[in-house]
Amino acid sequence: MSLLLIGTTGMLKSAAQQVAMETPGDVVVLSRRAGRFLFEDASLNRRTRTYEVDWTNGPAFMASLDEIAESHGPFTASLVWMHRRDESLRSHIAHQIADDGILIEVLGSAASRPSALGDVRVRHMKGLPQVRYRQLLLGFVHENGQSRWLTHEEICASALEAFTSEDSVTIAGQVEPWSLRP
Repeated sequence: MSLLLIGTTGMLKSAAQQVAMETPGDVVVLSRRAGRFLFEDASLNRRTRTYEVDWTNGPAFMASLDEIAESHGPFTASLVWMHRRDESLRSHIAHQIADDGILIEVLGSAASRPSALGDVRVRHMKGLPQVRYRQLLLGFVHENGQSRWLTHEEICASALEAFTSEDSVTIAGQVEPWSLRP
C-alpha cells in the first residue's frame, strides 16, 4: 500500500499530510523541488519518499513514474494537481493506481465548462472502473457582492471531502455564474 502525491507541495500540502497520515505504507511525493519538501510530522517524513520529477516534461515524467511505481506501486491512493490537459500523462498516472484504489484529480475552474477537461476526464475514467475516480473542481467564492479565489484551507478541506465522497465530482466553492469569477 502506498500513496502517490503529485503537485501537492504548495496549496494542497495540509490535505496531502492528512491523507498521508491516514494511508499506511510509503508516501511518494513527486515534485520539481521534492528535495526540499517536508511534512510537519517527523514520523510521516520517515515514510515519505521524494522524487524530483517535473510533470511538464511528459515523456521523462512517465518514464520516472514507471520506475517509481516498480518500487512503490501500485498506489492505493493518489492526489494529483497538474495545470496541463495532457491526456496521455493523466492516463499514465491512472494506470499506476491499484485495483479499487482512489485517484483524486484537482482541476482549475476552467475544467468545469461544458465539454472541457472535467467532462473529458470523467468520461475517460469510466473506462477504468477498477479505479475510484474523484475530481475536485476549484471554483471561487462570491460573498457580499465580491468574488475571490479559494484559500488554501478551503481547497484542502474540499480535497479531503473528495476523498470521502462517493460523488465523482466535488466542487470547491462555486463555478457558476462564470461571469462572477474574480
